[in-house]
Amino acid sequence: MADKLRIPAARCPACGHVTRDFERVDKRCERMLDGARCRGINSGTHSYDDWQACPVCDATGRREHARCGQCKGDGWIYVRSP
Repeated sequence: MADKLRIPAARCPACGHVTRDFERVDKRCERMLDGARCRGINSGTHSYDDWQACPVCDATGRREHARCGQCKGDGWIYVRSP
């Protein structure tokens, strides 16, 4: 069985991309969308309450040897209300 992924450190509010790298908090999102870099700025997620372990893959990001479709391979689902 795959290891559980760590809770993300930041999330881009523009595209939803997550990062586990604390160095990327408050920096421009690195995700590429349609050949261009996302213009969003990664917002730090400071609480475990911001996230829920994906119930489909149990926070591994994988399901049956493929990327989990429920969490998009992140292992965690952002649940904080805006």
